[in-house]
Amino acid sequence: MNPVSFDFGNAMMHFRKTGGPKGFLLSYGATYVLLYVILSAVSIGLQWPIYGAMFDPAAMEDPLVMEAAMMQHMGRVLLGYAVLIPLGLAFWMIFEGANQRRYMRAEGFRLRLGGDEWRLLVVGLIWFVLLIGLYLGGIIAFIVPMAIAAATGTGEGAMIGGLLTFILALAYMIFALWLCARFSPAAALTVRDRSIRFGQAWRVTKGKAWTIVGSWIVLGLIMSVVFFVIYMIFVVAIVASLMPMMNGMESEDPSAIFRAMLSPAVLIPGALLVVGMVFLQGCGMHIFSGPAALAARTDPEWADHPAIDDTFV
Repeated sequence: MNPVSFDFGNAMMHFRKTGGPKGFLLSYGATYVLLYVILSAVSIGLQWPIYGAMFDPAAMEDPLVMEAAMMQHMGRVLLGYAVLIPLGLAFWMIFEGANQRRYMRAEGFRLRLGGDEWRLLVVGLIWFVLLIGLYLGGIIAFIVPMAIAAATGTGEGAMIGGLLTFILALAYMIFALWLCARFSPAAALTVRDRSIRFGQAWRVTKGKAWTIVGSWIVLGLIMSVVFFVIYMIFVVAIVASLMPMMNGMESEDPSAIFRAMLSPAVLIPGALLVVGMVFLQGCGMHIFSGPAALAARTDPEWADHPAIDDTFV
């Protein structure tokens, strides 16, 4: 019998109740930062001429020069995308694989590119199609009441249309969250069963979707506060470093401003801010997967799975 019950508290804190070797979240976040930095360096290297043009004072002052530089290096940009898209997918695959194996098999942190990752790629592509559909549905939810309001051609019609737009938008956002919650265990089920699972998530989340949505909202609020506090600390440090350099500087001189932005007093706290934010982003990726993974772990049709005693000891 699975010892972990599905409730709001366990859903929110499931990332701390997975079992397995300790230190997973720290290793996950730190490795996420390291590979993110490497991937960013590859991106900058592939598209350096574009970045060079963007920060060239001559190009910054002349839109025509900027446009010419962009067109000149368009081939380099397309090559960069051709390389970065598969690298970005691989980045997501290996971290999502490690993420879900922790939840479903209580494994320690280890990155690999195997069967789990390729099956998760298929699940990710299904999610992509679903999210595109939700995006298009959201556009329709905005357009329809606005069109109705425009057709009336009156002030009252505009007010009613605006109110209806707000109500429909809010209702649609709630529906989208609920629908995403219903399918959210798809990745966990795919890793659990070593087979592509998406539609089965609907059955697993019966009666659990609103708990998942609520835990997402609370976790999102907590993460937002943490992000905001860290951001404000480093922004204050950067502004305090910039102020002495900006005093007496000609505000119209972009090259002087650019040199000030590249000073160690700005670059060091800026780099630390980026590293901290990326670390939290990686940790958030794991933490937010917890509620859906718990739904998969407490699936009543899997409670007597022969491997459960080996998986959750």
